[in-house]
Amino acid sequence: MKLPFLKSVVPPHVFCLLDEGVTYARVRRDPPPGVEEARHFRYAGGALATGSSGAPLVTREAVAEAVKAARALAGGTLRRASVILPDAWARILPVELETMPGQDPAGREMVLWKLKKLIPGGTPEMEIVYEPMPVLSEEKRVLVTAVPRETIDSIERAFEDLGVRIGYLAPASLSLIEGLSSVLARAAGGDYALLHRSAGTLSFLILRGSTPIFFRQRPADGDDEHEREARLSLSYYAERLKGPGLAAVYIHDSAPDRSLERISVFAVAPRAVEGSLFGAGPDFDERVAARPELLPAFAAVYGK
Repeated sequence: MKLPFLKSVVPPHVFCLLDEGVTYARVRRDPPPGVEEARHFRYAGGALATGSSGAPLVTREAVAEAVKAARALAGGTLRRASVILPDAWARILPVELETMPGQDPAGREMVLWKLKKLIPGGTPEMEIVYEPMPVLSEEKRVLVTAVPRETIDSIERAFEDLGVRIGYLAPASLSLIEGLSSVLARAAGGDYALLHRSAGTLSFLILRGSTPIFFRQRPADGDDEHEREARLSLSYYAERLKGPGLAAVYIHDSAPDRSLERISVFAVAPRAVEGSLFGAGPDFDERVAARPELLPAFAAVYGK
């Protein structure tokens, strides 16, 4: 199983898994694009189970109510769906290697070996995907996404037991990149940053076109720490990657105070990712403000 996988089959039904519950969304691709239906359900029985490594485990019972409601809203048929994970359930990081790994067992073993050296305290058995990053300095890097295999297995099994096959599965940041980067790149007209905060995790990306050239994932601490992280990231971009400067900074912030928009170290004013960027319907921004996970849900379908 690969993550994401079956990219050619991306259904309009999306389930966003969160720490406390699951949000179902049905996404409209036709103009004006947007979210036709959205419902949030708390997990039955309270918190999710945890695996031997402490990784979250999703059960059939946890998502059964959401799937039942989604099937009713879909007119009784729901056989395929996309699933979005919180960034905090994954490790997403650039990994430097002496040679670019191939997409084969030997390449995967090379990446896993380096990943285990980079993550302190040991790692559970991980499911990984990786993509080469542009060679902009003496470094050769791949962007790695790793999720505990027991988490992935539990998600697949929970939905399959309810008659739903997962057609696309990814952490929220990757969904945002894959779904919205082409639109953001056109609007920016140059290198641009995307900051995504959710469930205690801050992901800072810099992209050139649709390709990430920088990725940094950290705990979402206080505002002063956000300023520091942004300053360090911009220094790396300018000094190591020889970046010409950011043409735009986009923010997707799940925190109610939206404080990421007030980070002052950028040469351009940060702006929220809004529906006007891709011609969404008039209720889109209000829906996303109420349930921020709807933006990566929308991106999972919109860009495919």
